[in-house]
Amino acid sequence: MTPRITLVVLAYRQAPFIDAAVHSALAQQCEPIEIVLSDDASPDTTYEQMRAIADAYHGPHTVVVRRNDRNLGIGAHFNEVVRAARGELIVLMAGDDLSLPERVAKVAQAWDASQQRLDLIASHLVDMSHDGVDVGELHVDDLAQWRSVDDWARRRPYVVGAAMAFTRRLFDRFGPLHPDVSYEDQVNLLRALYSGGGCTIDAALVRYRQGGVSDRLRHFSAEQFMARARRINTAHLALHAQWLTDARAAGHEAVVAASIRRDDRRERYLRGLLDAPNLAGRWRALREHADVDVGWRIRRLVYFSMPRLAARIRALQAASKALRHGQVR
Repeated sequence: MTPRITLVVLAYRQAPFIDAAVHSALAQQCEPIEIVLSDDASPDTTYEQMRAIADAYHGPHTVVVRRNDRNLGIGAHFNEVVRAARGELIVLMAGDDLSLPERVAKVAQAWDASQQRLDLIASHLVDMSHDGVDVGELHVDDLAQWRSVDDWARRRPYVVGAAMAFTRRLFDRFGPLHPDVSYEDQVNLLRALYSGGGCTIDAALVRYRQGGVSDRLRHFSAEQFMARARRINTAHLALHAQWLTDARAAGHEAVVAASIRRDDRRERYLRGLLDAPNLAGRWRALREHADVDVGWRIRRLVYFSMPRLAARIRALQAASKALRHGQVR
């Protein structure tokens, strides 16, 4: 029989954490499911570790281990995994997170309670430090309060993709993600509002590992900082393009376009700064993007003209935010 639910573990360069993540997937106390362990061509031993654990497993779930021939990035990796999955409901987790044993059962219960009408199911998360210490809970928004794209346009809900499940029919209706998309949760959320809607389970079902970004930023070179800024900008532009493509298919392009107009203009200005070869080019980008607030444009011009200093400022901001949220002890 084909399992109706697939639990996917998306992994890349997560050798220190992947064993615990896989064991948490295999430990799901639920109906027999398909578990897909997928590695995005990691240069470390992530794939080999997944393979070894799967080979030793003799439980009720069906385990599939796969690996991309080359590194695809989040969006393209997501597409390949969804194509490989056989379940009608797909539950996602990252290779450095942990799913609680009851996670899939509770997700299935919520889906069945809606008579399988819902297309997206989220939950809260246990906030876990980089070294595995639980420091509290992360509460996401109640998606049942968002019933339409107009609700989304007024205020976008806070969600975390690491604690999400979505239906295969949602992917089949709208198709694969643009390869540069890194925020698949934001895409799936809006797609669900065009379709069967979503809900949030009022329980923390995933232990979500924080990434230690502030420490990395503090030690970035100017080149590393600019490369990171370009990756983020590329992901944001791809997300906007995906939102508009899906909105066009669903007949809601005008609402979505109006909602993201300011953010999209800002990202296009940032791309102009990132592509500029020198200060003169950045000043030219500042003048050409007069549809963006002038104060915001000037601050970002200064920011990208002194990237090493900007990295240090961002690191301090990230550390301050973590401290306020209890993520630093």
